Amino acid sequence: MKVLIIGLLIFLLYASGASATMSTTDEEFELISAEDLGYTIIPAKSSDNEVAVRTVYDTITQGEVNWHGKTVSTYIESLNVDLNWGDSSNSLRLTIYDPNNHCIGTFYDSDDGKTDDGRINLYVRNSSGIEQGTWRYMVYGYSVSGTEDYSI
Repeated sequence: MKVLIIGLLIFLLYASGASATMSTTDEEFELISAEDLGYTIIPAKSSDNEVAVRTVYDTITQGEVNWHGKTVSTYIESLNVDLNWGDSSNSLRLTIYDPNNHCIGTFYDSDDGKTDDGRINLYVRNSSGIEQGTWRYMVYGYSVSGTEDYSI
């Protein structure tokens, strides 16, 4: 019965679109969301001309996973994450992890307020400061025909 209830809770969390990770300590599970960690995710405006810490260029195919990282070494309150592939006929998925390996969220093309532009451009914000260390980004070839070039 406990397994059924836990399964139902996980299904309801997944169905609601909430972002969470499970972390284990002493055999206890704790659900942690981006909001619980103090983070908010907001779309970046195309007029925002921030200079990125580093831009990486790569390619991806259907079902492929590529990992990238960005190191935060000073106090900042906002981290821009900009995945740009430009070809709206293909679709990529972006999952963001903080330096403590908490999943901040999984995002698709429309999550930045612009649908079908081949770009996911977001800010991760925390008024108490962005966690210092290496942030990891998982890029997934969600629906890709052939090979897709992208930058992040």
